[in-house]
Amino acid sequence: MGRAARTSRVARTEPPRRGRAALWKGLGGVLAVSAVGAAGAGAGLAVQRRAMRRLQLRPDPHAGEPFGSLRGRPVTVRADDGTRLYAEIDGEDRTDIAVVFCHGWTLTQDSWHFQRKALRGLGRLVFWDHRGHGRSDGGARDGYTVSRLAADLAAVIDATVPARTPVVLVGHSMGGITIMRYADEHPGLFGRKIVATGLLCTSSAGLGEVTLGMPALLARTGHRLMPRALAALGAGSGAVERVRHLSRGSAILIEDRIAFGPDASPAAVAFAEQMMSETRMDAFAGYLHSMITTHVISDCESLAGADNLVIGAENDLLTPAEHSLRIAGCIPDSRLEIVPSAGHMAMMERPSIINDHLGDLIARAASGSLPEAEPRGA
Repeated sequence: MGRAARTSRVARTEPPRRGRAALWKGLGGVLAVSAVGAAGAGAGLAVQRRAMRRLQLRPDPHAGEPFGSLRGRPVTVRADDGTRLYAEIDGEDRTDIAVVFCHGWTLTQDSWHFQRKALRGLGRLVFWDHRGHGRSDGGARDGYTVSRLAADLAAVIDATVPARTPVVLVGHSMGGITIMRYADEHPGLFGRKIVATGLLCTSSAGLGEVTLGMPALLARTGHRLMPRALAALGAGSGAVERVRHLSRGSAILIEDRIAFGPDASPAAVAFAEQMMSETRMDAFAGYLHSMITTHVISDCESLAGADNLVIGAENDLLTPAEHSLRIAGCIPDSRLEIVPSAGHMAMMERPSIINDHLGDLIARAASGSLPEAEPRGA
């Protein structure tokens, strides 16, 4: 599939009764904000069934795709607080270039399914699950913060990449936030150990003002309610875990409405919802709370030494294309791509376009045109 993206060069431009009440009020607030457009408030089971039928009848280019079946050599990573993180390595014999993939919130390393399949052979590929996601452990409840992300990534790189192997970091959504925070804490590594980055559908400004396509008044109300709702949701995560699977149909419709573009594969939507449903509730609530209450994720200046590719998506409601424009505008000589028609899950919706861009990025990094990587810790 040829490139269909628009390209531009961007210059520097069980709790007690009171706790349970707060929990359900909070959960109601989260769902009220998230479910807009999915079935409509009080629309009823019949409407949900019709919506599900429309989704299931949508043309599906990925029907039968074995999502989650691709595996590499498992590696246990210990974060600096002792939390066990799970990683896998493909192409372990390659030491000329390593590519570390950081997934998004409520996903797992398997969200890179199409990239893992297409990019094998281009280098040492490292995939890992954030704490509280996939096969990684959860750690302490107060550890689900954007400030924690960089340290976890540092531990993964240290455990999976040889000392003198240059690294390409690729991140989607919260994974992109992870990379930006890592750059802020290790600026001397960019352009040396870290030779390139691919930042896909992410934000440097936090998610506190994202409207999800809602009218401004409803969005502002959601922003006021969300932090308290998420705090209650996290505090009652054990109770919520016991009932969360009772509304999987609604969750799939919400996933389709918010995370995907208008013609997304039903199989891809269902797999994304499965990953979300298996994410620990304390991680679900804790990371989201941190992302919407952190007003500035990064100023992106520390990325400047690397070869930076920023990819946004035309129909992204969670991190709108303007967020990608802002990131690219802060990084001299970055390259910006906007993928037409795709939503937040662009790597699952338009895999050929994303694979082309990332393949080019990795090939440039492996060509040796950048300075030799410094030993770890430089």
